[in-house]
Amino acid sequence: MAAMARPLPPGFPLRSHLLPRIHEEQGRAGWLTPEFATELARDLRLPVAEVWEAATSFADFRFEPPAAEATVCAGLSCRLAGDVSTEIQAGSACLFRCYDAPASGPERPFPAAAVRRAGPLLAPGTATPEGLATAQRLGREAALGVVLESGLRGRGGAYFPAGVKWKAALDEGRPIALVVNAEEGEPGVFKDRALLSVAPRRVAEGIAIAAFVLQPALIVVFANGHATPGVDSLTAALDAVAPSLTVATFRGGGGYVLGEESALLNAIEGRRPVPRTRPPLPVQSGLFGMPTVVNNVETFANLPVLFGDIQGYRKRGTAETPGTRVMSVSGRVERPGVYETEVGTPLRALLESAGPTCAGEIAVLAGGPSGGFLSAANLDVPLQPGLLHPTGAMLGAGGLVVLDAPNDIRAAALAMARFNADESCGKCTPCREGTPRLHDLLAAGDLAALDGLAEVVQFGSLCGLGQMAPGPVRSAVHFWPGVFA
Repeated sequence: MAAMARPLPPGFPLRSHLLPRIHEEQGRAGWLTPEFATELARDLRLPVAEVWEAATSFADFRFEPPAAEATVCAGLSCRLAGDVSTEIQAGSACLFRCYDAPASGPERPFPAAAVRRAGPLLAPGTATPEGLATAQRLGREAALGVVLESGLRGRGGAYFPAGVKWKAALDEGRPIALVVNAEEGEPGVFKDRALLSVAPRRVAEGIAIAAFVLQPALIVVFANGHATPGVDSLTAALDAVAPSLTVATFRGGGGYVLGEESALLNAIEGRRPVPRTRPPLPVQSGLFGMPTVVNNVETFANLPVLFGDIQGYRKRGTAETPGTRVMSVSGRVERPGVYETEVGTPLRALLESAGPTCAGEIAVLAGGPSGGFLSAANLDVPLQPGLLHPTGAMLGAGGLVVLDAPNDIRAAALAMARFNADESCGKCTPCREGTPRLHDLLAAGDLAALDGLAEVVQFGSLCGLGQMAPGPVRSAVHFWPGVFA
């Protein structure tokens, strides 16, 4: 799978070695044996059942000798490049190379040619970390004030104000944990991989700025288990930009639910990766009970841009959400790749720059399995946080898949519904039982029963996976009810 990570630095509890040890064993032997689980449980002083509970919760780990691996991407854009109606091969998943569909084989560094439009985040940078120097010159309190006043919102999908999150953690008055979320497990999204390959020093400098302001006791980079090229680039950049920082690197084992920050924290702690109940929020009690700041790769990349031009940062984007967004655009377009664009840009303008190649009408899946579909008549919305349409389409993590409507819609909607059902962690009943039922009702064309079930799943689920799962179903039925008859 992935290359071996560095050993964990001092200060991490024994249990937190569980995930790195599992990765190491699978890399060595190709699978996890019962004997290994027993040995690991003994070494970490855990019940064997808890080791198996955690290990079997990750989709990427194997528990029998591996056969030939499925290396053909099952993501929507790659299936559009072939036959979207084909059944997905068992064990297949999105390879996050939607810009090179159909993709196969192991992950490679993000190609510079797939950067279709660069702005301040993706532009070539200087070797000197000028933003970090500015933050240090201002001092911690003033630098926090800059982040608060900038209006910078997180770029992971929830768009929570970064400065507010930082201040809440600092106000706890206890040692802080800082977590860099590089998991990026949403099909159709590859913008963090682009940043890690094309602008790793900018991301590393952002981490250093956050570390200067927050003075965390622990810094963790949690990366997708297959994103080896990006992790290698970031590790080298951190060594160059901030060699004094002690950073632990954890690798995920697959699972969309890891995009939920408390599930990610559980994985770091060596526990089953499921969402935690709230309150407390992670900024109150997160990793190992510490106030914890979790920010996305793109959020960190914004910090050097902000401190490089404090007065000019708000000139881009909108008043509510300043700055740019790196958008992942794929599907039926001539020029798939990443497009850095100002927040507030009309969706239609961005899609036209990618060159749609639709025989029928253009449609788009915005926000992936947690978002929804938009028809050709609804593409003039500005790209900004929140819903782009009441039925579910949203900016989310910045993934846009262009579709040919109505021909692609049924298979694409069923693929999103199936994905959400498969990726449910099973902790809460509405999501565990409701998402498979949503798929089955959609496949059967039982549209009358969908609304009531969708409402139960949305409002009864514990985390965003279940709460947002009805979006693709609702939106597809709203715009193209005839394809499900």
